Amino acid sequence: MRYAIAMAALLCAAQVWAEEVTVSDAWARATVPGQEAAALQFSITSQKEAQLVAISSPAAGDVEIHSMTHDNGVMKMRAIESLALPAGKMVDLGASGNHVMLNSLKQPLKAGESIPFTVTVQFADKRRATVKAKAEVKPQPESHGEHEHHH
Repeated sequence: MRYAIAMAALLCAAQVWAEEVTVSDAWARATVPGQEAAALQFSITSQKEAQLVAISSPAAGDVEIHSMTHDNGVMKMRAIESLALPAGKMVDLGASGNHVMLNSLKQPLKAGESIPFTVTVQFADKRRATVKAKAEVKPQPESHGEHEHHH
């Protein structure tokens, strides 16, 4: 009987840890034929100081976190091993700079689908938490000349 209670306590504790990290507004753009990589955009908030250490998705062979830096006016992108998550501050992985690339896509991303992905975070005390999330696939921006306003 004691065993069951200990298990229940453990499950409750695990739940609390997962809630320390929130992933929101995740989306990716639909791909065009022949496109092998796509950007995954989302916001992540950790209640405690942590590092985003890994992202994986069954939709991609490889997922990388890229940082964008301006070096003498030249924008440089590089893959980084981890990304700092300050306590309680939302970190936006998207157009603003740091972003996530889904590489070696298994199949095209179609608008209206959702892509599952898993984020792994390591806290300052070396404890890790994984958060499962889904990214909505949005359509490509229209480029068929429908937005031309020179009548």
